[in-house]
Amino acid sequence: MMLQHMSEQIKRLRKANHWTQEQLAQRLNVSRSKVSKWENGEVLPDLKSIIDMSDLFRVSVDFLLGKHPTDEQLLQEVKLAYGTNEMNEERLALIRYINEQRELAKRLYALQSLPSHKRKRVEEVVIKMIDEMIEALK
Repeated sequence: MMLQHMSEQIKRLRKANHWTQEQLAQRLNVSRSKVSKWENGEVLPDLKSIIDMSDLFRVSVDFLLGKHPTDEQLLQEVKLAYGTNEMNEERLALIRYINEQRELAKRLYALQSLPSHKRKRVEEVVIKMIDEMIEALK
């Protein structure tokens, strides 16, 4: 089960990056035939290759292995990674929501890239509009 999941993940992530097996092999300093065997589910990658793929694809080793973290584990990892206790269930739910709302996520990303003095004014207007809409829909 893990072998099949991992082979599918490697192939999916490689294709998402528009890389050939040869290009992935070069990035990982392995042979193309080794990448092919991983993707065909013939063998599991060695630990170094798994860690290298995790870094290269910017995903966790758990993700590559098919182990999906619980919300509690995810919150703990974010707290450790960012050195904050600010992450909570509410923020995790917000991240999920933004991830599902692609167009909104694009606009928020554009907003956060504005200079702070411009961003703050736009944020004030947006917050007011959202508050008014929520109140009107109650």
